[in-house]
Amino acid sequence: MNKSNTFWIFATCTVVISVIIYIANGVYNETLLNSSRRNLSGTANNYSRSKYSSSTSNSNKNYSSSKPSSRTNAYKGNQLTNGSSPLDGCFGQGVYSGNATLTIKNGSSADAIVCLFSVSQRRTIRNEYVQKNSNYRMDNIAQGYYKIRVFYGNDWNPKLKNSCGTMGNFESDVSFSEFDGQQYFEDSYDGYTMATVTLYTVASGNASTSRISQSNFFSN
Repeated sequence: MNKSNTFWIFATCTVVISVIIYIANGVYNETLLNSSRRNLSGTANNYSRSKYSSSTSNSNKNYSSSKPSSRTNAYKGNQLTNGSSPLDGCFGQGVYSGNATLTIKNGSSADAIVCLFSVSQRRTIRNEYVQKNSNYRMDNIAQGYYKIRVFYGNDWNPKLKNSCGTMGNFESDVSFSEFDGQQYFEDSYDGYTMATVTLYTVASGNASTSRISQSNFFSN
């Protein structure tokens, strides 16, 4: 083999080896690039899921904080039975003696606690509950002069403190009134009084009435 042939064989082998190395490098680089793309894609997906989860959590938090309160009044429309004496803690136990009666016709839009204030004893001796649009008769009233006082209201709450410091009070439509003058109840051998009064939310009825303050109503 002459030198010329040897040179061409060496040159050809060098070219072939270079081509093989070039192709191998290309395949290796492509493999690395694909692997890098797959990793990048997986990271992006993970980030996307994480972001969505966080967004959902924040959305729930915002909804909870901005949601209007659904708290309802547990005592809305609550009433006591006719004849109940919810203010005994303020005025003491009622005095039940005598034969006179007082029929209360409550035609108002509010419940009422009707009180008898004894002029001679200078204190309230009876307090009795009368539901709106109902009638109730207060019995066993002793002979004497009385002032008739009325505490109007709706939504009786047994856990709400009243002005005298005991529990039990109306939550809405509160007002206080007193029948003008004094009512005399007779209870003797000649007979006994059977009186009737009509209540309205406004200070009117079958006898003239006047608004009084809360402090006056609860004073003894």
